[in-house]
Amino acid sequence: MMNGKTRTLAFQIDEDLFNRIKAHLERETQRTGRKLTQREFVLNLIEEALIEAEEAAAEEAERVNASMASTSSTGTTTEEDDPEEDLPPEKP
Repeated sequence: MMNGKTRTLAFQIDEDLFNRIKAHLERETQRTGRKLTQREFVLNLIEEALIEAEEAAAEEAERVNASMASTSSTGTTTEEDDPEEDLPPEKP
């Protein structure tokens, strides 16, 4: 995850959300006996969200590729290889 280079990500949040986060961190500290920091909490949330989004994107790409492969392998014809074009017109 960390490659030695770091960047700062800073943002402001509503006080109610801040208080909810603080309460959650306190509950987790009590539950686990280990202090969960704001930094750890936010980084874990970001990592989980990115993994989920990347998996969803990969699944979507697989569906698109599979759809394209099945379309090209179903024998759909184009105007170029339509055999009816070479036939003479039908007589009434």
